[in-house]
Amino acid sequence: MRDVTERIIKGAISVFIKKGLQATTQEVAKEADVAEVTLYRRYSTKENLFITVIKSVLEKKFHSRIFEMAKEEETEVFLMNIIEDRLDILSKNYDLVRMLLSESLRGNLTNEINLPYIIFSSLQKGLESHFELKGQSVDTEFYARQLGGIFLSYVVLPNGKPFNELSNQDKKDIARKYAKSILATIQDSKTEL
Repeated sequence: MRDVTERIIKGAISVFIKKGLQATTQEVAKEADVAEVTLYRRYSTKENLFITVIKSVLEKKFHSRIFEMAKEEETEVFLMNIIEDRLDILSKNYDLVRMLLSESLRGNLTNEINLPYIIFSSLQKGLESHFELKGQSVDTEFYARQLGGIFLSYVVLPNGKPFNELSNQDKKDIARKYAKSILATIQDSKTEL
């Protein structure tokens, strides 16, 4: 039973990455090497199959350790950890991420599987947690959007080698550069008050 479920999930991911929601259950069944009726018995509709499979993948691949990272006392280190972690995961799952962004832009995704929403909301909650622990009042929505922009720019405008294939030092250098940029903005906003 577990083998059939795993084949369906793998087959569905493969087909959905290539075709998004335009994929047919017939294509998924063929890729998973199961009868199409098996898909309908388990998931009732293509949309339920898509949501179930994508939620499963997002929970496994994009499960955020952001609250653990938020406990870091140094804000620069916290930001660097988030940036490096998210860019690594996004680049390792490039095809899936592009498909989800495409479906999101078409308005086809609910918030529970809408990758931009998931990225933004988890970032904002992590930032809120970090700055709350530090006793600082910061516009977390603004900085979550800044971070989200960094992440999406690496997907939409890839820069040479994928982030996950860079050396550890190059990854740290990129993360540090972005973290310092965000920190500078935070410091500027504090001096304006």
